[in-house]
Amino acid sequence: MIQDIGRITLQDKPEWLKIVLPVKRNWLLLAIFSLALLVWVGMTVWMLIFLVRDVIMPGPRFAFLLSIVVLLWLVLWYFVGRSVARRWQYFAADREILFINKERLIIRRPVSIWGQTEAFDMNHVRPFYFSDKHQCPAFDYGSQKVYLGLSLTQDEAKRLIKTLNTLYFRAYDGDFAE
Repeated sequence: MIQDIGRITLQDKPEWLKIVLPVKRNWLLLAIFSLALLVWVGMTVWMLIFLVRDVIMPGPRFAFLLSIVVLLWLVLWYFVGRSVARRWQYFAADREILFINKERLIIRRPVSIWGQTEAFDMNHVRPFYFSDKHQCPAFDYGSQKVYLGLSLTQDEAKRLIKTLNTLYFRAYDGDFAE
């Protein structure tokens, strides 16, 4: 059994290692994205009411063409809302969960069952290291840098990095840095 590291909980299962990291909320960004989500919902309801009341109900005057325009706008607006909802979930999360095994690494920022999930193929994941720029654990996935555990202390982060590199990157030399 692997020992917990400070506020980090590690659960070793036969199929994966589950790591639960605490996340400190950025209240300003959470408030901004909450407001944006409320505006998105309000505008969606307003446009649906407009579509029914002012476009479809009055009759065939310009209803077909205007309905098409409004429906296209609603489709685009849906994708804007989906993006805003994902960012809201990211900032509303109070923990990060990592699932790691020899084949893949999965990072979840759960708010609910629909939380944001990123999956990485372990064949392309480089060893973990401490990012001096962001003061958190990180790894490279191809040319992409992935940061996690932004609210960990430096000691917790370095102990987590050492544990993960010992378990999954045995040929790792500890001098790798950003």
